[in-house]
Amino acid sequence: METTSTAASSSQHFSVLLWTALSIAMIVIGSIHVDNCPIQPKIPIYLIVAGAFHLVAFAIIPLKKAAEKLMYAIEGVMGVFSSCWFIAGSVWVFSVYKEYPGRCNDTVYKFAFGILIFEYIFLALLVTILCCCLCFAGILVANADPEPPPMNPSTEEQEAFKQNNI
Repeated sequence: METTSTAASSSQHFSVLLWTALSIAMIVIGSIHVDNCPIQPKIPIYLIVAGAFHLVAFAIIPLKKAAEKLMYAIEGVMGVFSSCWFIAGSVWVFSVYKEYPGRCNDTVYKFAFGILIFEYIFLALLVTILCCCLCFAGILVANADPEPPPMNPSTEEQEAFKQNNI
């Protein structure tokens, strides 16, 4: 059991490190090219805000133990904002796909495009895993005994049991 928790912890650390590196890269690329995307000037802003938001989200993880109820509220607000910002970024990036060459810095556009595709793939995998788990749980429930045996058998049942075992 210890190896499972170690593996889960290692994958969580790797995930945080990966997203931290990507978040820093988002901020740097967006900041360097903030004026280099005239076709859609919000693309570099999308990168800066999304990168900063991810870093803030990782920075407040340790506060969860100190103020659990407050953190649930903060995480809820952050989840709504993150979803809305993801949708906005998708609209800004994908709406200019055919017109962007030469009208937006290649690095900015391709990086934002790649980040969004990566997030869509991650979401697809997450939904697939969730659906598989729900199907598996449904199968377990469907194959379970429909009626558990009574915990306290009645007097008649006790008498019948005694007569059958004599």
